[in-house]
Amino acid sequence: RRRIQGSTRHHNLSYDKTPGDEVEDMFILLNEVKRQIPSITAVSSGAIASDYQRLRVESVCSRLGLVSLAYLWKQDQSWLLQEMINNGIVAITVKVATIGLDPAKHLGKEIAYLMSYLHKLKE
Repeated sequence: RRRIQGSTRHHNLSYDKTPGDEVEDMFILLNEVKRQIPSITAVSSGAIASDYQRLRVESVCSRLGLVSLAYLWKQDQSWLLQEMINNGIVAITVKVATIGLDPAKHLGKEIAYLMSYLHKLKE
């Protein structure tokens, strides 16, 4: 566990090593994990639809000689949401950063509570 020191400094879709970028924090953390657990060979991320996120994880993994796993990549988001709820996952929004979600209304809410609203946003 490590506090994120960087911020988003490299905004292009592809990622180039950028000092002070939050991706470099992920690199430092995973490098430490790799040092402590030398048998690690892969990293699994929850990227579903964001090339921006997926490519950053892939960049870090490539630099560290790790495999990037994205098992949820391009899965139907409505189906995934329903599966999470059906399987008893209690997920709470901790950040909202999309048009249609208002922090005052949607932050700190369970996804089961937000599901119908999220489906309306998708339409």
